Amino acid sequence: MKKLFYLTALFASFAMFNTASADVIGVVDFDKIVANYSKVKSVSNEISDKYAEIQRYGLDKEREYKKLSTPLERKNFEEATAKELAKKQEAYLKLKEKKETEIDNAIKNAIKQVAIANKIDTVIEKTVVFHGGVDITDKVVKALNSPVK
Repeated sequence: MKKLFYLTALFASFAMFNTASADVIGVVDFDKIVANYSKVKSVSNEISDKYAEIQRYGLDKEREYKKLSTPLERKNFEEATAKELAKKQEAYLKLKEKKETEIDNAIKNAIKQVAIANKIDTVIEKTVVFHGGVDITDKVVKALNSPVK
């Protein structure tokens, strides 16, 4: 009776092992996705424009500062400018973080959709795979760039 129990347990463990190893692994080239996702360029331009705006603000304030004559005017100007610059930098960082999060979420959602549609159980970054895996990078890029999501 014990032999039958062990044999059944052994066959059950083989069945579980075979089922677990039958997972389909998908791979993606994240750098390629980012490079080919059309929204990344527009977001990058938006962030660059915001950064350039801060730089222009600093240069304008520097010119204004040079025109001030008294130490008290300069001190008040420096304090006001520092506060305004801090607000602009904080807004820039929030915008940058928000846009990066939007891009990241869009990519993750596209990967998930493509994986489900192609019956892929697990998706990992291509750079960590030495051999094997189904490359779904192009399908993810196509999903991201398609007008209907």
